[in-house]
Amino acid sequence: MGYVQTRDGKIHEGHIRFESNSVVVVNAARELWLEVPLTRIATMALEVMPEVKPQVAWESRRLPEPWTNDDVGPVGRIGSAEYISTGFRVRSSGTNVVAGRDSFHFVYKEVEGTSEIVARVAKVQFTDPWARAGLMMRESLSPDSRNVFFSVTAGRGGVCHWRERNGEESSISLDGLVPVPCWLKLKRDGEVFTAFKSTNGKSWSLVERITMRAAKRLFVGMAAVSMREGVLSQSVFEQMEEAPSLRNRWFVPQVDLQSGSAQMGYVASMDDTSVCFDGVARKDPVSSASVASIRFQPLSPRKATLFASGRSGVLLTSGEFIDGECRGIRGSKVTLSSIPLGLCHYDINSEVVALVLRKRVAAPKHPFEVRTADGSMWLALEVSFDPGGVLLREPALGLRRIPAHEIVEFRRRA
Repeated sequence: MGYVQTRDGKIHEGHIRFESNSVVVVNAARELWLEVPLTRIATMALEVMPEVKPQVAWESRRLPEPWTNDDVGPVGRIGSAEYISTGFRVRSSGTNVVAGRDSFHFVYKEVEGTSEIVARVAKVQFTDPWARAGLMMRESLSPDSRNVFFSVTAGRGGVCHWRERNGEESSISLDGLVPVPCWLKLKRDGEVFTAFKSTNGKSWSLVERITMRAAKRLFVGMAAVSMREGVLSQSVFEQMEEAPSLRNRWFVPQVDLQSGSAQMGYVASMDDTSVCFDGVARKDPVSSASVASIRFQPLSPRKATLFASGRSGVLLTSGEFIDGECRGIRGSKVTLSSIPLGLCHYDINSEVVALVLRKRVAAPKHPFEVRTADGSMWLALEVSFDPGGVLLREPALGLRRIPAHEIVEFRRRA
């Protein structure tokens, strides 16, 4: 379903079918059957049917394997954890995670090697301004264990603390600009632990980077602290994921071409010849030589000014821009050759906001524009229709076929 606006301003709504260099609009209620030649079309917009997801009842049940839970250290009341429709509900009466011995409730699993965990902390019950809930990685379930804990408090913002040696007091870093609800991410790569925050799950910023020796096998999960002896606090974690590397499920990367077109898709790899995409939906590779930049997170207008200059390098979640030449993407890592730093590797899923390869070319206006359901936008010098969709000539890539079911808008540009 959709509508076609002709070049004389008339609008025709109904079921749209592609034909050879024309579309047919059918509307039984209005007794309409109209064939509109491509040369007469100014704009065409098609509806995208939303994905229907089954409703899940708010039902408490046991934790899914391999997750388990327990109190760590002495507590006034036994804590608990439940698996609910949106994630985990955790109750804790623990009072401490800063001194030499901890006291909290922990939902965890054992992980060996590189690990990244992300969750939206939807609720922290106000049993105390310093009551908190967040993500933890620790060597053992002993209360004096070496660990890293990144959390959000009920009334004091974000807290990142880490114990470098068993039994010692923790080091603390405060960030008052972390509200509830919020997104937290904690990553371990070798001896480097990094904590990130986000308000929407799309744009992330670095909070803390810690270099600390730790065992190869760690307990990784969600922790909650009441701060009041014998009083249970309740915290809710949503959209929790853990893996060696996690894609940003809330923002699909955007590959910007020099011509002005943009292809949306998760980048599987890039070399000197092409950028290849990963995912269920098949996407054709694009030529690396035609790519101006790749955005892995949304960009603010201030940060977007870097793209105008064409200054090559990577913009990091820390806010730094590292100048250098991109040597490719493989296994979620982009390799950058930087004169002062040498070869550097950055994780595109957690560390990189955007990669700039070259400046956009100031090209003349292209007469056609096609937008697809995944958010891609294609500029075209020529187009033709057939029953399968649209065949367009993109200025940088040449001929490109867009299937009919992917098209949401076709426009003849002024």
